[in-house]
Amino acid sequence: MADYKKIVSVMKSRTDGLSSQGFSTQETGCDLGTSYNEFLKKEVKNNKSFGIDWDTFKVYADELGYYPTCENFKTMPDTIYNVLFKLTIWDSIGGDKIKNQGIANILVLYYGLGLFSVYEALKKFGYVPPYKSSELKTNTNLGFFKLSENDVDFINKLDAEGKSPLLFNELTKITPKDKVYWLSKPYVLRTSEKIGLGVGVLFVGYLVYKFIKR
Repeated sequence: MADYKKIVSVMKSRTDGLSSQGFSTQETGCDLGTSYNEFLKKEVKNNKSFGIDWDTFKVYADELGYYPTCENFKTMPDTIYNVLFKLTIWDSIGGDKIKNQGIANILVLYYGLGLFSVYEALKKFGYVPPYKSSELKTNTNLGFFKLSENDVDFINKLDAEGKSPLLFNELTKITPKDKVYWLSKPYVLRTSEKIGLGVGVLFVGYLVYKFIKR
């Protein structure tokens, strides 16, 4: 199964800093500056730190035992970030139930991009999403990122059929830089891919053997 511990520190470093991405703005009461919001097409106040939004940071403060201060939000210590990453981003993709680490890594990135692109990729393999594409594009509530059990089951079915590399390619079409990055990580290469690689090596070895015997 995929493990969030393999990706949490990587994601924190890749989402370093403050941002304002999302369909809605949030009042933080902190001086966090502003940045251009790709969804709203305008400059708005920053409301995210290391990919974690202010409302989420504030809601979990009492439960997790930290102070929801501006300083903690800005610096986002590992003791806070790691737990919030698991409870919000990782759990939203059903990460603990996904068998392929490489697929889970890419789906984490889609947490900020929405379900539409994920379903478009899955449809290439015959999946029927629970929502119409037009609904996901126009309804921001439906666009809230949370994969269902059916979604995860289908993703694992593709993995069992040895199609995770194909799904990985589909999911990274709109983020080619991420494809290059994650393929550089050793834990992306799962058992099914290792088997394919091993068979290829054995076949080449067999051809060399036959050539020498001649």
